[in-house]
Amino acid sequence: MARHCLTGLLAIGLLAACKGGGSGGGGGGVDITPGGSGVLGSYYVDDFSPFESAAATLRASARYMRQANAWFYGGQLNSYPLASARIEYAHAVGLTGEGQTIAISDGGFLTLHETLRGKNLTTVGSLPVDDHGTTVASIAAGDSSRMIGVAPGADLILGRYDDQYDLADTADMARARGAVALNNSWGYTGTTPSMSSFNAIFSGADGTAYLAALRAYAGQGVVVFALSNDENDTRSGLMAALPVLDPSLEAGWLAVGNAVPVYNNSRILSATRLSAGCLEAAEWCLVADGFWDAADAGAWNSYSTGTGSSFAAPQVSGALALLAEAFPDLTPHDLRIRLLASADNGWFTADGSVELAAGFWHDYSEEFGHGFLDLRAALLPIGTTTLSVNGAAMPLEEAAVRQGSAVGDAVERALAGVSLEVTDSLAAGFALDGAVMATEAAPLPLAARIATRPAGHAADPVAGFAEFSGTEVELALAEAPLTLRLLMPPAEGGSLGLSVTRRFGDEDTGLELGLSLARDGGEVFGLGGGRAGDGTTMAALSIGFDARLGDTGFVRLGAEAGVADASGGGMLGQVGSLGVNAFSAEIGARDVFGKGDRLVLGISAPMAVTSGSATTQISTRSAGGQVLLSDMVIPLAPEDREQVLSLGYETPLSARASLRLDLAHAENWGNRSGQSDTAAGLTLRISF
Repeated sequence: MARHCLTGLLAIGLLAACKGGGSGGGGGGVDITPGGSGVLGSYYVDDFSPFESAAATLRASARYMRQANAWFYGGQLNSYPLASARIEYAHAVGLTGEGQTIAISDGGFLTLHETLRGKNLTTVGSLPVDDHGTTVASIAAGDSSRMIGVAPGADLILGRYDDQYDLADTADMARARGAVALNNSWGYTGTTPSMSSFNAIFSGADGTAYLAALRAYAGQGVVVFALSNDENDTRSGLMAALPVLDPSLEAGWLAVGNAVPVYNNSRILSATRLSAGCLEAAEWCLVADGFWDAADAGAWNSYSTGTGSSFAAPQVSGALALLAEAFPDLTPHDLRIRLLASADNGWFTADGSVELAAGFWHDYSEEFGHGFLDLRAALLPIGTTTLSVNGAAMPLEEAAVRQGSAVGDAVERALAGVSLEVTDSLAAGFALDGAVMATEAAPLPLAARIATRPAGHAADPVAGFAEFSGTEVELALAEAPLTLRLLMPPAEGGSLGLSVTRRFGDEDTGLELGLSLARDGGEVFGLGGGRAGDGTTMAALSIGFDARLGDTGFVRLGAEAGVADASGGGMLGQVGSLGVNAFSAEIGARDVFGKGDRLVLGISAPMAVTSGSATTQISTRSAGGQVLLSDMVIPLAPEDREQVLSLGYETPLSARASLRLDLAHAENWGNRSGQSDTAAGLTLRISF
């Protein structure tokens, strides 16, 4: 057997037999803070923006920086395996591997080392004390004031590789205890994935027992094997590539190589390979940086540095433990696929592609396998994320509900605190705060409303289309007391409408009755998600009254009420008829500062839904983690109405021209609680 480690020249000395140097320095550390909040819940986010600060703090901590080393092997290499594999992001959200078990077959262990204290250790047989195994265990799951491993909260099963019966016993114990990974940082010297090597290794009672134990464990867990450290190998070692000869093992098998990357916070840019290539094992292979300053067996608090695929493999085993904690509903086989699918492969030319799950393909190369270990990407949704809506899987982008100004924040409020169960392409479940599914159609700014107000009005006019986008054209019929308004959509499409208003009375005092018909382009009601065929139609009746006050004063009152028929859309199912209304009131005076001028003060409440709801059936997650199909009724009336205070002044410049100044302030703008908008406008009006 050969241990998979590499010797190299450091700036401070020589690495020999994987280890060197003796006790290391350091101290201090950063406490791992569990939980957190983000777009996709405590552990589950669609990006790690909420945790960047915590991740940066970890990267700069003493325990992390212990692994940041510049060293020499045919030139200077800069290793920082915790950061290059994005381990800090898992730690930043509180993942430690707690409740998970990693099994390790190796040469021996110092079980009393400080990095293994307080951990539930299960030993298989009598274990010798050995540097190599101690280092591997501390990388996978170590935790002390001086260093932190990948899964510091995970428990360990430790066994030796002295003979195949020992290996079989460790595999059997791993299966019995439900270990998520069985780490093997060793290999048989001079073997290749050939039947002759297979028969030589697995013949006899001991070989048969070991193969049976491997098959049994790989049926439920993940066997992790390090590649050879001979970077000039042209064939893979037998154990790393064993599924070539026994395909039944592939679902529970990973091979791991050693490479030092050049990277930034977004991606791997390039990598220097220090182990053998993945070769025949490429379809189930990935790489990690195997340079570590980790525990050794010199003393209970002894540390030294080394590099090799031996120390890359336990990073993958530790990553499986972190993923098992994050995704308790996934099997180890599912987690294996997740690691391969999330490996960073954007920096090499692919040699092939493999279908990891139905319809999900991932590229690999014969040299680097699926790419570099990327735990951050493994914790994020992979592929298409869907929500179960009325019995069908709907992509999140399509499931989103658009809230128009008349709906305000009603949908968001109804879904706030509802934990939706969403699933990515690899069957991982994520807890999503339902409020995220309510997107906003930005309310029409007050400045835009001011620009479309009729002459002499300060408040939003009733029987008009002040909240709709588009161009409003007004036509007054001289032979009859009728006013027609047309709402023309912009070139890219949008709202359209028609209103007819009949006036009773004279110029000074009168009553107006109107009928409005409109089809919403998405900004007033939304609800349709912006897709073709979706939308809301509205029919409304309006009444207005205006009267003269004294010689120069006047007052105007208006109200509008109607019904809207929404088609629904997104995660909404059926939407019933919606009640809507609006009102305005103005008081003003003429000839205030000069002949023919007008000063008007107005207050208004623009169009809003007052009654109506939508129903849907969606997949939710209970506080205890149970996934349920929930029937929901979503009220569509906003909690707080928009109120607009307006001041307008208009003065004539000539018989056909006037200058107008408008000031307006809105509270609960867009019928969204706490939102506001303020606008001022100066308008030159010319009539022809």
